[in-house]
Amino acid sequence: MRKYVLLIVAAFCVYISFLTLEKSDYVESGNQYKDPVLFVHGFKGTARSFSTMIARFEERGWGERALTMNVTRTGKLLVREEPFSSERPALIQVIFENNRSSFDATSTALAAVMQVLKNDYGMERVKIVGHSMGGIVSVKFLQELYDPALHPVTSQLVTIGSPFNGVSGGRWFTQNHGPAVYDLMPGSPALAKIAANHNRFPSQTDVLNIAGTGDQVTPLQSALSLKGIVPEDQYRADVLYDKTIDHSGLHETAAVDEKIGAFFDFK
Repeated sequence: MRKYVLLIVAAFCVYISFLTLEKSDYVESGNQYKDPVLFVHGFKGTARSFSTMIARFEERGWGERALTMNVTRTGKLLVREEPFSSERPALIQVIFENNRSSFDATSTALAAVMQVLKNDYGMERVKIVGHSMGGIVSVKFLQELYDPALHPVTSQLVTIGSPFNGVSGGRWFTQNHGPAVYDLMPGSPALAKIAANHNRFPSQTDVLNIAGTGDQVTPLQSALSLKGIVPEDQYRADVLYDKTIDHSGLHETAAVDEKIGAFFDFK
């Protein structure tokens, strides 16, 4: 039976307070959340963004959906708890309703989610899979906001088609709007800040950077520029040489699943 938990993320700040529910309304925290994996969508992402990848992971026996964490536009955190087997990795989908918000606001919301995972679900270590801007805000969280007293250790991070030097120009900037559009421009102050903070990346986080030659939004050079942000001994890149797989298709293909499964050592 599913459970729903309602929390407040006040103005997307890291401070968390409970709205109406007591601790007993949560699934028992602790060791039942085995090897949790967070899925963080990108610009304009929705609940659909990682649903199919999570379903494919379940089909492979790589884990089961355990939590869906929805940060609303009003700053509330709605947590849907699913019945799952504690013998398999816990798959956790993070959804930001304000899906065009800035890097600052989105990474702060991610920090709030991570605080809940540690404080209320007993998670000490997590893995993250971030598509596009989801990879960027995950790196920004790790650089600027990660606090071992508040958040689980991120042992592994996978970025998929994340434009660390900005997205391709042209019609993309006229077809989209919101604070994140400015942040995603090549040479933006937001991207420059992430590059400048390369010495603040946690030493305990290993990174797999997946890029694709068919990605029409994130140029290959932009995705691979993550190499200058992550320490060399914690970084590896893997390029998908397939012109038929576009930006949105990168996290919808079995080839990318295989790369992630090998990196996470899923059996």
